[in-house]
Amino acid sequence: MTSDRRFPYWPLLREMTRSEILLRDQGSLLGFLWTLLHPALMFTVLYALFSKWVGKYVEQYVAYLLVGIVLWNFFQKSTTYALGSFKRNRGTLMNYRFPREIVVLSSVGAVVWSSAMETAVLLGALLLLGQPPRWGWLLLPAVFALELALATGTALFLAVLAAEYQDVERIWDVLSSAFFYLTPVFYPLSILSPSKRRLMELNPLAQILAASRACIIGSTAPSVTESAAVAAAGMLLVAAGLAVLRRRQFKIMDKLLAR
Repeated sequence: MTSDRRFPYWPLLREMTRSEILLRDQGSLLGFLWTLLHPALMFTVLYALFSKWVGKYVEQYVAYLLVGIVLWNFFQKSTTYALGSFKRNRGTLMNYRFPREIVVLSSVGAVVWSSAMETAVLLGALLLLGQPPRWGWLLLPAVFALELALATGTALFLAVLAAEYQDVERIWDVLSSAFFYLTPVFYPLSILSPSKRRLMELNPLAQILAASRACIIGSTAPSVTESAAVAAAGMLLVAAGLAVLRRRQFKIMDKLLAR
């Protein structure tokens, strides 16, 4: 009851998230199976291309690559899907008054659902491959919360920009493709030179991947210092994104009305 008083829009957020989940599968014969097809195909291609070269530097490369793909997919899909959330919900925004960030949060929430299913499949695949459960698996929700904050903050900024500028979707498509290769999804940072490695470690998603791999296939716990730094960056990004959205919400409505 207390949480409802502080934020009385939980039922609306829940229903809009549910609608977004259904909308993503609308017209699809295979539904959620399409969600699994993409990472499966991505894994097959990357493993075929890089296992002999990169695999010799990484123990349990299959698990290493699977973790990277699942977490990367969540960040890329959630930010891309939320980017077009204002345009997609134009009618609702025009006819009802509620906090505009709910539109973005529901879009991210829809991808959280599919990513949770992907993670469950990932853990099941690891069990089938002979990977025993580890105590670190219990820390996965906390690590995922770090990525959720990072993705949500990025999504808020992208949604505002996309509502005001037509080319943001194409620009983000290019930038996220480049960001994929700058994130250790299919390779370890250890193969890079020290100077490049230090630069890549500034990427918060790289720290999240490292923490997730430590939980799932590593023998040590994730770094508390690095995790705290990523948490602080994520919360700061969310707060900044909310501030920008609330400041620009009337400008966004004017842009949507003009289209």
